[in-house]
Amino acid sequence: MKKQRLYIAYAAAVISASALVSSCSKILDLEPHNSTFTSAYFTSESDAKTALSGAYSILRNIMIRDNSWHKYGDIVSGELSIDGGRDNGNFNISNGEFIGLNVGSGNWNWQQYYQLLQQVNLIINKVPGIPDTKFGSVDTKRHVIGEAYFLRAFTYFYMSRIWGDVPLKLQPDLDVSTAKNIPRSPADSVWKQCLADLESAKPNLDFGYDADEGERAVRANKGSAFALQAHILAWKHDYAGCAEAANTVITQGGYALQSAGDYMKVFIGKTYEGIFEININDAQSEGLSLQNNPGFGVTMKSPFIDGKDGIEWPVNTNFVNMLYGKDSTTDIRYKNFFFASQGAEGQIIKFSNIAYADGAAKKDARLSNNLIIFRLADIMLLRAEALHALGQDGDAITLLNKVRERAGISDYDAVNDLGTSILEERLRELYFEGHAYYDLVRTKELPNYNEQFGSDQFQNGAPTGGWLWPVDPAMFKDDYTLTQTPYWRGKL
Repeated sequence: MKKQRLYIAYAAAVISASALVSSCSKILDLEPHNSTFTSAYFTSESDAKTALSGAYSILRNIMIRDNSWHKYGDIVSGELSIDGGRDNGNFNISNGEFIGLNVGSGNWNWQQYYQLLQQVNLIINKVPGIPDTKFGSVDTKRHVIGEAYFLRAFTYFYMSRIWGDVPLKLQPDLDVSTAKNIPRSPADSVWKQCLADLESAKPNLDFGYDADEGERAVRANKGSAFALQAHILAWKHDYAGCAEAANTVITQGGYALQSAGDYMKVFIGKTYEGIFEININDAQSEGLSLQNNPGFGVTMKSPFIDGKDGIEWPVNTNFVNMLYGKDSTTDIRYKNFFFASQGAEGQIIKFSNIAYADGAAKKDARLSNNLIIFRLADIMLLRAEALHALGQDGDAITLLNKVRERAGISDYDAVNDLGTSILEERLRELYFEGHAYYDLVRTKELPNYNEQFGSDQFQNGAPTGGWLWPVDPAMFKDDYTLTQTPYWRGKL
């Protein structure tokens, strides 16, 4: 029998909640079950909750592993001037060199995503069959189902922006011995399925977090589903649909821009601006150890991380000056996002909520900022982009100005092109939040902002190649259904 590829998530792959999930008594803190393949499982509310806990745990591990959220979403945008002496692999990646001796194959491998999808598919397949009477409230049951559909849509959309076409697997493998390899599905089909999943998620989810404010943003709700829908439709250039979905988030979600005075609380997490986040909270024994995960200190050094002298990922001073230059004296983002940005080792400090597990010794630094996926300012600017594309510039400018006013800079003056102004406001507002690369790809502006990314690679690869990542050749062993990303064929 051929060795099956890891579209199958073996029970052992569902990683321990003690390492990945908060210690509080919430759904995200429940230990993932270690035997989800048995017929005896999925019979109670506890089974459903622990399965969902396992899904969130795997997602968290994916997003923080080797800085993947920032690696895929920021490194190639031009925001950074990576020190090749300290981080040669990511220096190459920042120039669009997705292959080579210094670029690890882990960047090309999607197996962990299919572990998450196996877990989510089990929830979607099994939880509806658990009798309602096994739940304290039927709302709990529908929320679990809705969050599972959201997580599947998010995972496939995230993967499609990295690799384009990906295998679309919608059923769990209940018997490992009968699991089959499947080919890559066209990205359009993947997005269609993501949107269908969100339509399944929405009626099962609610706006707000009335039951437990401690779950704000770190569990998906109806606002998260509409925010993801807006992003998918913007990616597809369906701007009418994007504008509508974004408007639902803005007008019905119960979200609010954080005040200028408390702006940096957004990046600690769980504010009313947050829509979907990955929980990383030292107060809940969840902070990321910078000693065991040194990559998470790549944008900072002393005085923000005690005793750290070097910096792997300095800011790109030219990029910063292009975006903030004339407003640098008033823009609260320039003041709060950067430290010594005009030097060779300028730091990005928007995620600098550092705690020390060993107290005054300060040898065990912990990062305690949530990983922000979607927030209100992002959705407001995404709607502004959509409205501009639809010719509704007045409404677009109103949204743009709300974000600018919070930042302490003047309203849009109509001197610059509105589309460019909205794009650059996103680059300013969402600096190092995992969006810049995708924004520049979506708007076809990448080579204009990252001059090191060859325009030939970007243009010649469009729409299925040069800006997408290759697939790990190791995954081709015994799986003859896989094909390489077109641009990278013959290059690995």
